[in-house]
Amino acid sequence: MAASARTPNPWLGLALLGGGCLVFAMSLWQQAVQQPAWHQGLAGPPSAWPIHGTVPEMGGARPAVGAPASFADVVERVGKGVVAVQAHLPPREPSDTAQRHRSGSGFVVHPRGLLVTCRHVVAGAKSITVWLAGEPYAAVLVGADRAADLALLRLDAPPPDLVALPLGPSEQLRSGDWIVALGNPLGLAQSVTVGVVSHPGRQLPHSDFALTNEFLQCSAPVNPGCSGGPLVDLHGRVVGVTTQAAASAQGISFAVPSRTLQWTLEAMEKSRDGQVRHGSLGIEFRSAKAPDGRGATHRGALVVRVVEGQAAERAGVRAGDLVVSVDGEPVDDARQLHQRIVHGEPGARLALSVLRGGRVVDPIVAELGELGGRASDPAN
Repeated sequence: MAASARTPNPWLGLALLGGGCLVFAMSLWQQAVQQPAWHQGLAGPPSAWPIHGTVPEMGGARPAVGAPASFADVVERVGKGVVAVQAHLPPREPSDTAQRHRSGSGFVVHPRGLLVTCRHVVAGAKSITVWLAGEPYAAVLVGADRAADLALLRLDAPPPDLVALPLGPSEQLRSGDWIVALGNPLGLAQSVTVGVVSHPGRQLPHSDFALTNEFLQCSAPVNPGCSGGPLVDLHGRVVGVTTQAAASAQGISFAVPSRTLQWTLEAMEKSRDGQVRHGSLGIEFRSAKAPDGRGATHRGALVVRVVEGQAAERAGVRAGDLVVSVDGEPVDDARQLHQRIVHGEPGARLALSVLRGGRVVDPIVAELGELGGRASDPAN
């Protein structure tokens, strides 16, 4: 039995997302669960049933919440929407008769039977079983985002009383805020751990794409089988999706922020097949600042690598360029550039302004490629 574990390579410290499970997923993706019609089982066009339509608007005033005497009320409020996920895997060899599966967690996002989990939990599965309140339900994969490691499942015959969990504003989280993690570590159903937000915007590279993503770093203990489970605030709103833990450390785990999940669900909704596609320029970069020839300081994203043959090289971007704006909009750091690229449509054009040799050079027009066109493609 292969449990779902997101453990970074110790040689790269904590800076890996992906690893064995995701590499396995990429190699077997064509053997994955048969994709049903994206909107099958839901009445009307996508605009008539937005996945996020059952959750409150994100943002707004930050509610004041003190430390509770107990977290039991929060757990009681959201526990019915948390599930266990079991992905049944094909044999490694045609003659192999041993049963193989991967275990993880998930949660309901739509009362008509839509659930979120991590993509690495269900990647390459020939069938999926979801356990809800101790009862098994068959599920199918209807959406996936390789870069964010998120997947959307649909129950074949959902019960009528499904409890959908609302999404909360992860961008309002601060270091030190309470969070509650729910899941099924090591097969122990409906387990609960508590911690705080250690860092609300940790930037970590994705090992398979050289893609930098943003994560919530938390102190709540998580173990194999927790991947895909919800991270909730004291109001019972999902602010993250547990995706990995640091095996060589204690109290260090990471979650995909609800802001990323919200964007992914909306992108799945617009997609014909539920697959989220991201733009790619073929550059690696980091936040930096540098002076121009007149002594003025510019903030932006410093290009540290340009991949041969990719869009950025074809457009004339060079290592050492400081990207200071895209399409006329200022870029203050790597996160802003990352969002403009990865959230862009493949084939779209971006006009970059870069600081080079003490002066701003623009426009450098680059056409976005697609993330993951090859396993070695960088994502940014």
